[in-house]
Amino acid sequence: MPSTPTVKTGELRAIPVLGIRDVFAGDSVASLIVDALAFGGLCFHDGDILVVKHKIVSKAEGRRVALDSVKPSAAATGFARDSGADARVVELALREARRVVRKKHILITETQHGLVCANSGVDVSNVDGGKTAVLLPDDADRSAAQIHKELKKRTGLYIPVIISDS
Repeated sequence: MPSTPTVKTGELRAIPVLGIRDVFAGDSVASLIVDALAFGGLCFHDGDILVVKHKIVSKAEGRRVALDSVKPSAAATGFARDSGADARVVELALREARRVVRKKHILITETQHGLVCANSGVDVSNVDGGKTAVLLPDDADRSAAQIHKELKKRTGLYIPVIISDS
């Protein structure tokens, strides 16, 4: 079992959690992370903060859309033609958007959550070979609070949780 390195006061380090299996709807993100840490000989400590990619949370919450089920609108098709993007992804981005901020080369939107990002956070990379898109979590604050609560129950530690995009 690898030894846990000593952290110096004021030091900030990022340690990746390796070995998390593919995530499916209904999975406990907290359990997947705690188990992966244990498998790697690691564990949480007082003062740790967990940053989780939104894609893992979205998958666990079932926020996946089969791209073959998406019928692109004329607006999505036009932008996709001009930008070289997948019209189905553009359509999902438009559906998830409160407003379009910029439509040049890439679609920049403000999401229903108030976030400004590319394609409303719709993600097809590293999902399943381009058959499915992952949307942002419905309520990332609620999701983070739930993961925090589960971590507290599993570890006994107060671990703040941040849900982030890459």
